[in-house]
Amino acid sequence: MRPAPRPPGSVMTKPSARDDRPRAHVALFEATSLSARGIKEQLVARSFPTASVHLYTTRTDPDSNLTEFGDEAMLVTRPDIEALGPLDIAFLCGTREEGERYLAWADRVGFVAIDVSGASRGSDAIPMINVAVNPESIPAHHGVVASPHPIAQFLSTLLAPLQRAFRSVRAAAVVLQPASECGERGIEELYQQTLGLLNFREVPNTTFGRQLAFNLLPSSLYEVRSIPGGASPADLEAEVTRITGEGLRLAVEVVLAPVFHCHSALVHLELPAGTGRESLEAALRGAREIRIATASDPNTPVDRAGEAGLSISGIRPAGADGAFWMWAVTDNLKSGSALNAVRIAEAILDRKVLAAH
Repeated sequence: MRPAPRPPGSVMTKPSARDDRPRAHVALFEATSLSARGIKEQLVARSFPTASVHLYTTRTDPDSNLTEFGDEAMLVTRPDIEALGPLDIAFLCGTREEGERYLAWADRVGFVAIDVSGASRGSDAIPMINVAVNPESIPAHHGVVASPHPIAQFLSTLLAPLQRAFRSVRAAAVVLQPASECGERGIEELYQQTLGLLNFREVPNTTFGRQLAFNLLPSSLYEVRSIPGGASPADLEAEVTRITGEGLRLAVEVVLAPVFHCHSALVHLELPAGTGRESLEAALRGAREIRIATASDPNTPVDRAGEAGLSISGIRPAGADGAFWMWAVTDNLKSGSALNAVRIAEAILDRKVLAAH
């Protein structure tokens, strides 16, 4: 990849003597969003080999002018398709509507766009990748690749090893979704609602549409599209089965919960008759991303916040032969779409997809 003049709002990076991987020119669109923050953290934490990093946004509020990458402060500029400069991999962040602005740019300019905004949801022509489940589906050419909704990422990571082990799996999951899935404004509104209620003041509800603090909101009581990349339960069911393939029958309900971070799920499983708990746990232990908590190991959103991976506890029989309950928790920022998107980018480099441009 050739050196190039440094455009505004970019950081040029130097190769590490210990890293002989190809280096990519990288961009983040809507780079001040919460999802972009997670991707920037993962790029730095995983030492992703960048030749340059470009940060863009169309947001006009003053806080959208400045951000950081690693330890370096950076100006964020408005994107211009005619002035992008060299670009290999871009992450489409922010809301679904924001991501839609850039979907056509990947083919027009010739880069790989990894969509975490949900803008490409519903398009069968765009591959949806959970690197823990179907990395072989990453295409060997430029264009758009979709990272699943964080809940679909969570459930497909959890259920895929069971489907591989038992072929036929029926599951029903009630997922508790944190306020951080609504971005910074969701975190702020939950905080302000909590303060307001504790101080007997009126609470804001512009993001959730009603009180979330000290409350639970099933999907029928809030506007799905108010959440960046928001998806209905039917959307999530379709995404998970699209990633895992045939053999999985899944029902999902989503409840917006008054917690800041981490997805949690109470999952009911129906496995083939005669399946014991030992076989179930053995299938789960075979997945690198999954850990089974001990009886004394706390497994709640508070305990798992900031931790990578997916933790399972509370496995117990559910009455019928081969039926079980289990409880699962994962940090949506540490192990959700951000990590998956960066792992997709790593796989692209490892497979030398960029050389095929």
